[in-house]
Amino acid sequence: MKQSQRSFRSVRNQVLIFLVILTATSVYAQNNMQTVIADPTMVVIPVRSENEISTDLNNALDTKKLAADRNTQAVERLGQIMGAIATRKAAVEDIDNRRKNAKDANRDNDAASLEFESKANRKAIDLLERLKNLREAEVEAAKVEEDHADLKISVFQLESDLRNKRNEYNWGDNIGTGNLTQNTARQVLGELEVNLLKLQQKLASATQDVASKQKDVVNQRMKLHEAQVKLGI
Repeated sequence: MKQSQRSFRSVRNQVLIFLVILTATSVYAQNNMQTVIADPTMVVIPVRSENEISTDLNNALDTKKLAADRNTQAVERLGQIMGAIATRKAAVEDIDNRRKNAKDANRDNDAASLEFESKANRKAIDLLERLKNLREAEVEAAKVEEDHADLKISVFQLESDLRNKRNEYNWGDNIGTGNLTQNTARQVLGELEVNLLKLQQKLASATQDVASKQKDVVNQRMKLHEAQVKLGI
């Protein structure tokens, strides 16, 4: 009986020792994990200085203004070309009517001259149509560039908010803070990081759109140049 009691106490002591070791290990692991989480080298979104973010934000604001100006100018140029095309088409219609009257009146020389004039105007219209395609491509590119600038502004503004929150929560230094404060900080910072990453994804896609639209502009310029060469301009 005594031997049984001694065995029971021995087992109980071993269990208690194991629980103490397990608790200590758990606390160490938790503290170690906190250290890893707070380690700037382990952060998903790099830590940048306030000056770096501010400089990028100011550049994005300047880019936005330039993009908006280009957009306005592109729309104006497109309107001018569409007006020029309408004027040329009206001229061709008038020339064709006069040519018909000249033919009906057996004024062959006048009819031939008007025929030549009509063809020249039609070639001019074809060239203007190609120029219109270029202007439309420029408008599309300018609009995408403006949207891209808006996204960049949003990205840098949110990055600035994230930096401010990191400073507010003493990010990277959890000494003296309770678990509740640490959990709150991680939740707030985590949400800001996710939102920033989503914005950065949109910005990456928008950057591809800008490149695509700029390529369209170059292609339209090539087509216009080829048409000018054929006409000897």
